[in-house]
Amino acid sequence: MTLYKNIPFILLSLAFILVSCKYENKEKDFCKEDLKAKKMMQGVWYDELEDNVVFSVNGDTIFYPDSISLPVAFTVINDSLCLNGAIMTKYPIKNLTEHLLIFKNQNGDEIKLFKDENASSKKVDLVKYNRHVAINQHRIIKKDTVVMLEGVKNHIYIQVNPTTYKVSKSNYDNEGVRVDNIYYDNTVSICIVKNSVKTFIHDFHKKEFLGTIPSGIIQQSILNDIIYEGHDSDGFHFYATMGIPDTPSNYIAEIIVSYNNKHTISKIMN
Repeated sequence: MTLYKNIPFILLSLAFILVSCKYENKEKDFCKEDLKAKKMMQGVWYDELEDNVVFSVNGDTIFYPDSISLPVAFTVINDSLCLNGAIMTKYPIKNLTEHLLIFKNQNGDEIKLFKDENASSKKVDLVKYNRHVAINQHRIIKKDTVVMLEGVKNHIYIQVNPTTYKVSKSNYDNEGVRVDNIYYDNTVSICIVKNSVKTFIHDFHKKEFLGTIPSGIIQQSILNDIIYEGHDSDGFHFYATMGIPDTPSNYIAEIIVSYNNKHTISKIMN
């Protein structure tokens, strides 16, 4: 008798499991990558009105014609072009054929691109696969200042050193597509020599300025330079400048090296 009493509960449980499985299968189909669309995306795509290459697709990666824009992995899911860069962005595809691609950018504008089938054309030559070049000054900058204090000669050396530390910054190209540019950060050294004796030396990295510059800003910023400003009873004063590449904004922090060879960092302005 107990078995018969449990039959409604068993049937209800089975129905729930069947519905759940059906829902999961639909969800998987909804999120499934469109490999046919990805295959049609392969090749060089250009703007016919501007007569310039917008991007080229090779395998799972989109390449841009300029050397500073980072190649980005992509997928086509649910009629959307998904770019898996530093931030994932989706662009609704309105039409995609072997020779035509129409999608909407982040402003809602329709972008119409055509595929260049001529393998010998200059448009193909503009796209250099795997030739991304990060932006950096690629040179060491040295500065030397002499300060006389109570008859003692103080040599202050500042050196800006390029590094291989990468900083990623997102921009939008002419078609309104988000692209990631890569820059190289710097370290800056301060060395103070008194009467031929090194009394202070330190290599400054941008992470040391986290307490004075917002973390969201500092992640996209580059330590540009440190400038000697002057001295007073507190010690030697320096201004460190840090900014996001290709923007006019700079953040400035003050470094004070005391006469007992200790340094402090403080915020002075945005």
